[in-house]
Amino acid sequence: MEERFNSNLIFNSFLILIPINAFMLFLMTLYRFVFFLYFADFSTVGTLKIYILKAFLMGLRFDMSVMAYINAPITLILIFCLLLKNYSIFKLSISLFKYYYTLVFSLLFFVIFVDFGFFSYFKDHYNFLIFGIFEDDTIALIKTIALDYRLYIALIIFGLLCFVIYKFSYWTYKELKFNERIINTLYWKKLTKTIIIILIVSVNFIIARGSFSMFPLGIFYSQISPDLFVNKLCINPVHPLADTIYYKIKNSNNTMNLKDVFKYSSDDKIIDDLNFLDFNKDKLVIKDVFLKKTAENKIAEQIKPNVILIVLEGFGELPVLNNNQQFNVLGDLKKHFDSDTVFYNFLPAGFITIHAIESIILNIPQRPFVNQITQTSDAFKSFPSSAILPYKKAGYHSIALYGGSMTWRDLESFFKTQGFDEIVGEGNITVKSKDRHAWGINDDQFFELLKEKLNDKSDNKPKFIYAMSTGTHPPYKRPNGYDPLPLEIPSQIKGMMSTKDLDNKAIFELYQFANMELAKFISMVKESEFANNTIIAVTGDHNLRELSNYSDEDMFLRYAVPLYLYIPKQLKNKEINTSINGSHMDIMPTLYGLSLSDVEYTSVGNDLLNISDNVAFNVSGLAVNDNIAIKYNFIDHSIKSFNFDKETKKLSQTDTTENHKKLANYYKAIMTATDILIKN
Repeated sequence: MEERFNSNLIFNSFLILIPINAFMLFLMTLYRFVFFLYFADFSTVGTLKIYILKAFLMGLRFDMSVMAYINAPITLILIFCLLLKNYSIFKLSISLFKYYYTLVFSLLFFVIFVDFGFFSYFKDHYNFLIFGIFEDDTIALIKTIALDYRLYIALIIFGLLCFVIYKFSYWTYKELKFNERIINTLYWKKLTKTIIIILIVSVNFIIARGSFSMFPLGIFYSQISPDLFVNKLCINPVHPLADTIYYKIKNSNNTMNLKDVFKYSSDDKIIDDLNFLDFNKDKLVIKDVFLKKTAENKIAEQIKPNVILIVLEGFGELPVLNNNQQFNVLGDLKKHFDSDTVFYNFLPAGFITIHAIESIILNIPQRPFVNQITQTSDAFKSFPSSAILPYKKAGYHSIALYGGSMTWRDLESFFKTQGFDEIVGEGNITVKSKDRHAWGINDDQFFELLKEKLNDKSDNKPKFIYAMSTGTHPPYKRPNGYDPLPLEIPSQIKGMMSTKDLDNKAIFELYQFANMELAKFISMVKESEFANNTIIAVTGDHNLRELSNYSDEDMFLRYAVPLYLYIPKQLKNKEINTSINGSHMDIMPTLYGLSLSDVEYTSVGNDLLNISDNVAFNVSGLAVNDNIAIKYNFIDHSIKSFNFDKETKKLSQTDTTENHKKLANYYKAIMTATDILIKN
């Protein structure tokens, strides 16, 4: 039998496999069409014809990616057979193909059918709620599902589909077994055969990756329109299911009780450690630490100011502190920084964007050891500490504006759950390709969208707008037509960057561009009708990641971001201590104090304008209070102690004092108390 083997068997096998794959792609496209007919709101989709076409084309990319992963083992087996030149192994392999295709394609459509049912109830593809089947009353859930007649229709269709898949798989096996010559490769040169094999593998890889850009195809790419349903239309259910399983596994390995981690035997000890800050000393139980109330503010009550919180991607503090004529990263923003209020002893929640979003929107710090809330089932809970609730009670219209895809980290669902009235992402603005970057829209377009939302007076309500940009993000690409100001990098910044990063001039060009666009927006507000009734806060989600070579001395500058405030004169009724320490979770309480009168809220953070002492800290274990700092070591629970220079922002290691120990205990206590707040 060995002599019956030849290369024709393998190369013709690749051709014979095309029909079954094409048929599966057709079935998935047909399913997408059924999905569209079943769930679409035809009162609105009529104006979205182009976007719907884009959704089907993007959907084909998602489907082909799934098919490429399914075919990868088949491709490798056939190449293996070609190398071995053994007919018996080839014969055994193709006999297994029919079972493999039957099983995998049936499983694929099972995933699709379950997603259809999931979408029927939750109007979303797979997310953490799917695990509720196992975490809730499973028997009760099954009984509830069994009462739905659509289940039995789906089972019948699924059974018929499995039968069709089996028949097609068996037909494919017969064609492979009785392999007739489609092409004759016997006279191909060895080099030609090698090139063809490399080409087959490469095509499989490219289709699986689904993209030639920096990032492989993922749910991130589905933000193609201003309509949430159209964006979800293009997604193949396998992708969100894979993401959900990945984060579920990751979370299951990190679900820790911080009360146990930090060795607290009672809540009383947590309260004792929180007494490090004087205003906590009258608190008797943990929840009292978080229940707060704004003072009476008659002016704010009268004018009901708009409140805009802008979070700039990568808006780190170190470049701002080094701004000069030769390294002009601020540009026109400098005049606003000079004339308004800026806090520089300020730390972000962590070092990734989602840390900032969660900390600000939920008024909490980012906890160590645990996953981000948006990647757990807690993402679908409405938190009493949600930043939006005090403004909703005060009659505000709240808007979440993100310069990238709202499908990233399922932000759209997160913002909606936390109470935003309006959610605006990349798909809500039509811009040319030159005005986009890998993560979303350029900052000039972002601020145009923000300006548009501020000027919208359709509901005659004051506005709270949370606006998060994506412009200063790798891969850094300077917008077309932008002529940067001088950017000669200072030695302090050079010392914290690698040679490769230093060669990328676009890093600071984009940083500067974002600041210039921000300056235009602030100037517009100050020169318009909004000057006396609009508060603007600006911070960064994290520092530039390229500032990675740092010593203990520069640890604060490694993380720090500034907090800028524009406060209309009539609301700015006292001197502000800008040397106070703060973190992301302190932003919203500060804005509440400026804009709301006699309103209760829940927050771990504090109003920086109405306290005399505070702690800045982040998820990495750094905590700063006045002129001391500690770095907590989560492995052995030891601390490094420092003095903190408020002028230079430098840390200098010192012997551990009693105050350093109390600061470390406060850090552990506030993280543990936050963990208790979230779990309750």
